[in-house]
Amino acid sequence: MIIVRPRQSLLDDAQRFYDVSIVAYCESMIEYLRHYNCAMLKLHFEPNLQYQLDAIAAVTRLFEGAPYVRPEDRLFFGVYANDLRIEPAAVSENRNRIAKEAGILNPKPVDEWDFSVEMETGTGKTYVYLRTIFELNKTYGLSKFIILVPSIAVKEGVLKTLEIAADHFKSIYSVNHRAFAYNSKKPAMIRSYAQSGDLQIMVMNVQAFNTDDRIINQERDSNGGEKLIELIRQMRPVIIMDEPQEGMDSANMVKRLEELNPILKLRYSATHKVVKNLIHQLTPFDAYNKRLVKQVEVLSVHEENKESSTNIVVHGVDFESGKQPHARIGVMVRLTGGGFKMKKIKVTKDDDLGKKTKNPAYEGWVVDRVWKDLGDEISRVRFTNGTELAEGASHGADKEAVFREQIRLTIGSHFKKKERLKDQNIKVLSLFFIDRVANYQDEDGLIRRLFIECYGEEYRKKYGKAAANVAAVHNGYFAKTGKGEWTDSEAAMSKNAEIFDLIMRDKEQLLSFDEPLEFIFSHSALGVGWDNPNIFNICTLNEIESVIQKRQEIGRGLRICVDQTGNRVRDPEKMESGDPEGFWGDRAKELTPKDARRALTKVCRNKAVFESSDFDRLWEVISRKTKYTVHFDEQTIVDDCVRNLDGLSVPPPRVQATLTRITGMEQKKDGEIVIGTEYGGDNVTDIGTASAPKVDLVSDLSNETWLSMGAVEQILDGMRNQKKIAQNPVAFLSKASSAMKQIVKHAMVRCVRYEALSDRYSKDDFKDAFETYQNALKVNHGVYDHVVWDSKIEEQFAQDIDGENRVRCFIKLPEWYKIPTPIGSYNPDWALVIEKRSLNEGEATTYHFVVETKGFQGGVPVLNEEEREKIGCAIQHFKAIGLEEYYLTDSFPVLTDEDQRPMWKAENTRL
Repeated sequence: MIIVRPRQSLLDDAQRFYDVSIVAYCESMIEYLRHYNCAMLKLHFEPNLQYQLDAIAAVTRLFEGAPYVRPEDRLFFGVYANDLRIEPAAVSENRNRIAKEAGILNPKPVDEWDFSVEMETGTGKTYVYLRTIFELNKTYGLSKFIILVPSIAVKEGVLKTLEIAADHFKSIYSVNHRAFAYNSKKPAMIRSYAQSGDLQIMVMNVQAFNTDDRIINQERDSNGGEKLIELIRQMRPVIIMDEPQEGMDSANMVKRLEELNPILKLRYSATHKVVKNLIHQLTPFDAYNKRLVKQVEVLSVHEENKESSTNIVVHGVDFESGKQPHARIGVMVRLTGGGFKMKKIKVTKDDDLGKKTKNPAYEGWVVDRVWKDLGDEISRVRFTNGTELAEGASHGADKEAVFREQIRLTIGSHFKKKERLKDQNIKVLSLFFIDRVANYQDEDGLIRRLFIECYGEEYRKKYGKAAANVAAVHNGYFAKTGKGEWTDSEAAMSKNAEIFDLIMRDKEQLLSFDEPLEFIFSHSALGVGWDNPNIFNICTLNEIESVIQKRQEIGRGLRICVDQTGNRVRDPEKMESGDPEGFWGDRAKELTPKDARRALTKVCRNKAVFESSDFDRLWEVISRKTKYTVHFDEQTIVDDCVRNLDGLSVPPPRVQATLTRITGMEQKKDGEIVIGTEYGGDNVTDIGTASAPKVDLVSDLSNETWLSMGAVEQILDGMRNQKKIAQNPVAFLSKASSAMKQIVKHAMVRCVRYEALSDRYSKDDFKDAFETYQNALKVNHGVYDHVVWDSKIEEQFAQDIDGENRVRCFIKLPEWYKIPTPIGSYNPDWALVIEKRSLNEGEATTYHFVVETKGFQGGVPVLNEEEREKIGCAIQHFKAIGLEEYYLTDSFPVLTDEDQRPMWKAENTRL
């Protein structure tokens, strides 16, 4: 006989029964009791967190002045309905006061009772709205609530929280309540919901009533020939909208929600798209700086120097009626300057990647077909060379090397945190998100194999011995189809309640030291279902990069951790993740108040200045166009190129891991949120030479650099170390073309000659008015009534010349006023007219100036090489049209001093 007692005593009793004759029985009993012991770990809720109480009070205070309505006073024709006895004007007054006290500048007020609460991920949004339900019941007698969720994942999470928080809410409110999930097959539950005077909470996903053919919208014999929705309408429920941006604000859903006849709606999210009556706001800035979520470290792992690989990532496939399906893919595209960059492009049948990317690595990669498979509902792209890639898949990158480094670093971080936190009785969990179930579930799956190898290596490195029972420390949570097969289909997973039930059911067990599982693998599509507070490392082994998805995944690890008693321990260790910009960077942009952004300025032409004789004479001088010619010695360029390319470094493909720590957030005066970071170190691992593509270096370099093919052949033959070309030929092409173009450009600039033409820029090209979001300064003596400025130096210069009485008129030269140069056109900054009048003779002399405003350091203009060369060309241009007064300065006053002025001429400023 076994006497069941809690915790360790149970294990002790079972051990006493251990005997050779009943070994199998006792082993199974011990295993059962171990899981029972794990289940005894119960998460505790903190009832007095002020930031949560503030969010709750923001809602309950909306109806201050309304009386408590007893259940018997809310009973109509056998249905207990909600009733709020307060005038709309009073609610509006309360709303305005609450928003003002919260410092919300633009609460987006509307007349309907539809209120928004913004709470950052990981700060207890679900707890807050559940407790708000109890407060509204206690204060005003409201008893019928519907929690509307966007998916099964969120529904299972809400139901789990209701389950584990039941005793907590009972201890605070001492009221009977019933919480359940809507089930269309059990209409009796809705009738019970309607006919009970107790607090009733129904959790419902939007798919339950978003079309007319849903059972809730149909007349059924099982419901007395009535529609269930009519019964719900009579109750006037309070609707809690959890993540309303997930499809609850479509035209269809707005209509469907109104059919429920809610007495009020409450919206809860960290990222609202539609904001109505915002009454509470807890931003990422607040949550991070108040340490309401884990602090974050970012360990980014990426492949470098991959120009010679045929990198292809299938980001998505789009289907439009009447059009060929097209795929959005990531490829290495050759840029105008000769370099290469991973960019997204759209392709459809017969598109040639070599031509679209201008990258020789993709020669022979032509799209053969883009389609969606009817069997697994996965979109695919096939190329004429036989390669086929599914949506989310990649080709060409050394995925194994990148995954290995990600897994190795995650395991190493896990071991460090495990050692640091064990004395605080905190169990460390690490979560891996993957896109392909087979990569883990198959016995020879890539991710499974890499994890086992890396775990063994890192364990021996950390503890000096071989790891025992590796299989027990890792496991996967994945969904199956109705046929029992593993699936990568997000649509199938979103409808699979069993997988989310498993995740939630094991939530508390995973927190116990008695449970050996520490490393969890899950599909990225299940990310929203994971909110275990002891996740300290998140590793995304995804084959597709989505900013929104990354944010969802990283958000899983922000919750404050708990110890073995189930109590929270605040920030004992930082959470490590994969992408700072994907989560915090974009959130910082969202947080910057819209009214802090620049306003639209209308810039109008100043008729008096534009039509003045001063501007006419100025324009007569500077409006002439020129052409240039260059003559250079090609052999000199060949010799220079050989010397430069011999010193060129062409690194092999490698994986780099960089640790960045988020040090805090700061809000500037204009409302902009700035994220502080610090460098934490990096590792670099060479991954060998990729299979080199065929590259016609002579032809490509000739086209890129304007040199003859003979000259290019002479340069390549003259190189002493030609092995570097084979190491990474496309990277060599990129670096060599850039270096050679710079040498050719410099030679052309040295030898440029300008000739004035009879053609001119016309005054008719000046617009009467235009609008801009750029910085603009109001002025009186300009050709336009505002000056659009790009730097503080320009702003100060505009203020100085507009306030100087010797300046007759001026103009910030328009973008279309360009000087041709061998290295691209150039747009000077200013043109102005200065008057000098003699006191003795009373005669006035006017001077025409063109001015560049640049920063100076140590008496030398701060310019990059291209700016120096273009200004050098501009000097020759202005001399050709007869203008000697071309200046380069950082301020205006120096130009008013005739003794100092010559030293600020562009040709005298040490270019």
